[in-house]
Amino acid sequence: MTRGDILGERARHVMLVVAVISLAGCGGSERPKTIPISGRVTIDGEPPGEYAKLFFTPTQAASGYNKRPATGTFTPEGTYRVMSWEPDDGLVPGHYTVNVMPNETTKIPPKYQESNTSGLEVDVPVDKGPIEYNIEIRTE
Repeated sequence: MTRGDILGERARHVMLVVAVISLAGCGGSERPKTIPISGRVTIDGEPPGEYAKLFFTPTQAASGYNKRPATGTFTPEGTYRVMSWEPDDGLVPGHYTVNVMPNETTKIPPKYQESNTSGLEVDVPVDKGPIEYNIEIRTE
């Protein structure tokens, strides 16, 4: 292979990477409206002291919207923001159940680790601005 062939091959690879990156950004306008959701998780009234994941499972979509699951990660201080497609974009309007999955410790009771037993739910109206949804976990 000659030096010209190698440079031509590299140029094709660079063009392919640029095209893929450009296409990945397309379609953002096709996404439905999301409502920013943030809050604080506490365990028995105290900050959790650990990182863990929150999972938002849609049970009913708002009229004209499709169901879209989402996640969030809370900090040791308990703060979190929700992500459906990209960081901090929030939830698609609808009704969600929420479950909490610990990363390392078992401070979070098994009840909260399943969306059907956690008792955690949030409604996201179509016409609402940012929502603060605080989660209180009880170990008793």
